[in-house]
Amino acid sequence: MDDKQFFNYLLNKTRLVFHKSSTYKKYGDKNWNFAICETPIQKRTGIFFGLNWGGDNIDVQTIYPDLQKERNWNFVSHSRRYFRDYFNSEIEQLNYSNLCFFRSPNTHQIEHDDWALAIPLFQEYVDYIEPPWTLLLGKPEHLWHDHLSNRKTITVLDSKNNTNIHGYTGTLFGKYLFGAVPHPQAQISTEARKAIWQCVVKDNDNFEIGKISDNK
Repeated sequence: MDDKQFFNYLLNKTRLVFHKSSTYKKYGDKNWNFAICETPIQKRTGIFFGLNWGGDNIDVQTIYPDLQKERNWNFVSHSRRYFRDYFNSEIEQLNYSNLCFFRSPNTHQIEHDDWALAIPLFQEYVDYIEPPWTLLLGKPEHLWHDHLSNRKTITVLDSKNNTNIHGYTGTLFGKYLFGAVPHPQAQISTEARKAIWQCVVKDNDNFEIGKISDNK
């Protein structure tokens, strides 16, 4: 199947899973819905992702993303400079999705057991793309035990706030290079954010567009 056919296949599969979820049973009257991806599928190109789609009362995604659409989402707009600096890329040139396709105003409103339903859908998305790397903007709490191997925690000191900032590296789903940096809205200094991106991405030679991870 081609990319649009895969998108529609995964959309239909997500619909079935979402309607069986505890989140839907609890909040079905809220019209939260779900989505697959915000950029067109670009095979063998890096994936960056959050935990789940935010928002409330937003219709189900039905239209395959348009490459020409201008993207200034709050979630990643503050990270655009880091993708330029550390990947030499615009975010539109990459694959952008979320670990959980189910939408909710707050991540914690996704029922705990539903992550086990949602993550296999995301894994299908990743397997179809075959990315050279994956980068989570946030904490890998829902991946940590069952889906990440070769895990490593990286810590830098945010001297401005006198706190430790954590990033992570590893192998996702047994074969994809993985990194995690703090959420774009995390309250950390610019210096600390630059430092953690440097440690997770820049100092790892495999984080290059078009370069397949040795873990594959």
